[in-house]
Amino acid sequence: MDPFSAHLDRGILRLRWKRGVEITHAHAVAAARALAEFHGPTALPLLVHMHGITGITPEARVGMAAYRGFSRVAVVGEDAVDEVMSAFSHRSPTVTRYFCSETEALAWLLDGSTAGHATRPASRD
Repeated sequence: MDPFSAHLDRGILRLRWKRGVEITHAHAVAAARALAEFHGPTALPLLVHMHGITGITPEARVGMAAYRGFSRVAVVGEDAVDEVMSAFSHRSPTVTRYFCSETEALAWLLDGSTAGHATRPASRD
């Protein structure tokens, strides 16, 4: 069973990591390849759900932070632990932001402005 699911929905790539997964470099590469099948050379926005992952290996962090295939990335988690695990995204060359609300994350992805790397919004779904 794959440690993630990936699909394209109304112009937004969606990646959902399964609860209890430690994201390894191999997992990150597999996820990037799966997403690339949906967008090809076109850079699309990406919504990543990281609810309940157990960790991200250093190699996966480096690879994920360096990947440039998306126009912007919204990382969604549940709490401060998920936010800490997503800290690699602050070094990403792609505009990236962390949210506790999928609704706010989607609004930001669709907004198209260049503001990024902000802290978690206070509201939650």
